[in-house]
Amino acid sequence: MLRILFVVFVSLKFTFAYDIPVDCTQIFEARKAEILKEVERIDEERQALEAFRASTQAAYESSMAKLSKKEADINATMRVVDQKRREIDERVAQNEEILKELRTMTTDKVSESYAKMKDQSAADVLSQMSRAQAATIMYALEPKKISTVMAKMEPKVASEITILLTKGPPFVDEPKDVKFDAPAGNLLE
Repeated sequence: MLRILFVVFVSLKFTFAYDIPVDCTQIFEARKAEILKEVERIDEERQALEAFRASTQAAYESSMAKLSKKEADINATMRVVDQKRREIDERVAQNEEILKELRTMTTDKVSESYAKMKDQSAADVLSQMSRAQAATIMYALEPKKISTVMAKMEPKVASEITILLTKGPPFVDEPKDVKFDAPAGNLLE
């Protein structure tokens, strides 16, 4: 059986085998030209890629240099701003201290003046002032003097000043539309 197969195989080989002259040199030259064109194209693309990488790297380095310069400028400006802020805070603190001393001196002088005034005169003057100013002056007086001055005032004015005094400093005038002559929750109003 092996012999039969061998004979069939050999006969088929001769039957279908054609003698085609093949010029390998021509095929290799054609293929070589194609390969050289492909190599040139790849080389051009590689060079373009390298040029692109170089330009990208140069742009990146330029941007980083600009960014570093701007960051340094911002940091320098922030240091200047912080220094100015500290100077301003110091000046504000000094000015507040001076203002506090001036207010204390003024309040002391005013309270001394009212402490030396007769009760009726002090009551008349304080009644003409805004309630917050009157409460500020009264707050600086001794309790005995406060009670005698309030006794000489109209009851409505004295009650308004008393309400402010109970709230404590800083004294602020109440809105004008608030009425003090009726208790809260009065249904008749």
